Amino acid sequence: MTLTAFWRIIVYMGINKKKNVSLWVLRIALTLACALTFAWIFSNSLKTGEQSSAQSLAVTNSVQDVAQVIAPSSSVATATGDDYDKLHSLIRSIAHVSEFALLGALLITCYFSYTSDKALCIVPFGLILLTPIIDECLQISTGGRGAEMKDILLDTAGGFLGALAGLMIVGLIYLILKKSRAKRERKV
Repeated sequence: MTLTAFWRIIVYMGINKKKNVSLWVLRIALTLACALTFAWIFSNSLKTGEQSSAQSLAVTNSVQDVAQVIAPSSSVATATGDDYDKLHSLIRSIAHVSEFALLGALLITCYFSYTSDKALCIVPFGLILLTPIIDECLQISTGGRGAEMKDILLDTAGGFLGALAGLMIVGLIYLILKKSRAKRERKV
């Protein structure tokens, strides 16, 4: 689906370029959501190593608690020692991918609310590439933390997965609206 097709969807939905309040509400909400997500990501980076570890250990313990209820004999529920460390590492990796997937989805959606210019598409994708680097650089200056290439790769992959999911949802909406429009035209 092209950006022009997406813009047609927006126009079709009744959002015109100058006078429609709903477009500005959407833009403001998406811009605010992007800003809050950036703030959340960077605030996590500014936590000390001890704070970050305590937070992820709490999540790991919660996952284990749930696993003990659902599947008490599973490897997740019974993980100790090295197995617990591997589980903790996996949960941290999932957290990296998840927070940046959210950012990627929001950036793409926000981008489409402002423009359909293909040349400017570099902006959200550039931010998806740049943010993990800034994130890891912030960690260098935080006590007990450091930058890891693995985290940059996980964050970037998460951002691109989120952007892809956002594009797929937009494509699905486009197909639904196209079908609905064709149905209405047949009735007329």
